[in-house]
Amino acid sequence: MRDVNKIVEPPEDLHICFGGGNFRAIGNKMIATCKDKLRLKPHEKVLDIGCGIGRLAFPLLEYLDESGGYDGFDTFPVGVNWCAENITPEFPNFNFSLVDIFNTTYNPSGQVKGSEFVFPYEDNSFDLVILNSVFTHMMPDDIIHYISEIKRVLNDGGRIFATFFLINKDSLELMNQGKSVHDFYKFGIFYTADPKDPMDAVGYDDKFVYNIFEKHGFKVQEVMFGNWCGRKSINHQDIVLLTR
Repeated sequence: MRDVNKIVEPPEDLHICFGGGNFRAIGNKMIATCKDKLRLKPHEKVLDIGCGIGRLAFPLLEYLDESGGYDGFDTFPVGVNWCAENITPEFPNFNFSLVDIFNTTYNPSGQVKGSEFVFPYEDNSFDLVILNSVFTHMMPDDIIHYISEIKRVLNDGGRIFATFFLINKDSLELMNQGKSVHDFYKFGIFYTADPKDPMDAVGYDDKFVYNIFEKHGFKVQEVMFGNWCGRKSINHQDIVLLTR
């Protein structure tokens, strides 16, 4: 019998590596959104892109049953190794993989470009894909390729939970008023908060984001704007919920 109580949370120093905050509360809120708005069921398969230290895996341990499953991948070896050593032995349907994808901020020595990375999963393997604070650190070609790969690994009824810094009239106005936590600079079709390290925080015109998903057969179900630019919201980044 699997026992969730056997799994102890990652140490505090690992929490800080991924933004800190209340580890359980943040993960629980995101998974609650997936259950309430994207109809995640206990028997379904979830792919967590940028799984970190298992912030989203923990609430799913208590929700997914043995016919369901979870796969996560990340470039951060300490987080992936901790999850693989502490979660997978008790929950063999929860798997964590280390990938060597290049990122100027998080993995500058990475050998594979995001625009060339092939997800290590078969077609139609998942019901839900989650990307929390992933597209906020990626270049346009990388995002376009990832969405193509997501389309491949999702089944016909698949859904997506993804976060962004969406640039539109409202967020631009708030930035101009000095209310944003990021001052984004426009670079072609994307925005960066730091021209010296452009992948540290990346924003996109909202229409660009919606159009790319729609071209790959996804429909925007709902957008939940975040408070990063000074809006009143319980979310930090903007959340985009999509269906096929």
